[in-house]
Amino acid sequence: MQLVSYIFFRMMVYLFSITPFWLVYRLSDGLRFLFLKVIKYRYKVVKENLEHSFPQKSETEINSLIEKSYRNLCDILLEGIKGMSMSDNEILKRYKFVNQEVANKYYDKGQNVIGMASHYGNWEWAVQAISLQLKCITVGVVARIKNKYLDSYVQKYRTHENVMVLYPDQANKVISNWDKRPALFVYIADQSPSKSSAEKADWVNFLNQKTACLWGGDRMARRMDFPVVNMAINRVKRGYYEVRLETITDTPRNVVEGDITTAYMNKLEQQILKKPQDWLWSHKRWKLTR
Repeated sequence: MQLVSYIFFRMMVYLFSITPFWLVYRLSDGLRFLFLKVIKYRYKVVKENLEHSFPQKSETEINSLIEKSYRNLCDILLEGIKGMSMSDNEILKRYKFVNQEVANKYYDKGQNVIGMASHYGNWEWAVQAISLQLKCITVGVVARIKNKYLDSYVQKYRTHENVMVLYPDQANKVISNWDKRPALFVYIADQSPSKSSAEKADWVNFLNQKTACLWGGDRMARRMDFPVVNMAINRVKRGYYEVRLETITDTPRNVVEGDITTAYMNKLEQQILKKPQDWLWSHKRWKLTR
């Protein structure tokens, strides 16, 4: 079954390579209708997440956010497939790091950096765009895909001349012994820890709820004394994105354990409050309780 899914996905990548963007978004609109109205994909999760995060909003406002969040979800899914065949010129036109100097200044000083990113807007196009716009090597810490064929293919796509990926169980060893030119080590840190590692979680007040948070970026930054930057993705309009970098700390060893995680989650919360629909609400973010 895994091989069949892989072959189907490769066919989709080819078909999307010859599909114009205007048609990609018409297909996304159709997929949104299917997910929201027909199969109700994770509808209960999305609705409960929004209701608990915005208790002050009316039922009408919540339903509007549900509609918009499904549009975001479907756009990201199809953009991810389309992105696997996009040219460098197309990526540069559609995905911009607007203040590259924030990361480049650390490279110029020979420093490695921890980047804290989120499932907000389109994070997949960053893989190709970042290698074209920043001086440093970028190393993403990513979860394995359960389908081994898809995992191999997707991680190969994510790997470029200046980009490589690590699985979480590889990250500590590789980052601790890094001896190549200065790197930006990126943690997508806004999802929930697994139940087996809940006791290690950093707990933060986030969107009106006690929230268990991944701790890898916080621990690694303080142990290695790497500066930390927040990577905030913003959808300018459909199919166009900007990433703004903001320093969280230049002196992580002087920071109390968990404070980097808290600062990152606070920045993400402020971004979500401004435009809630662009976050990934279909994830079971609050499955752990303290």
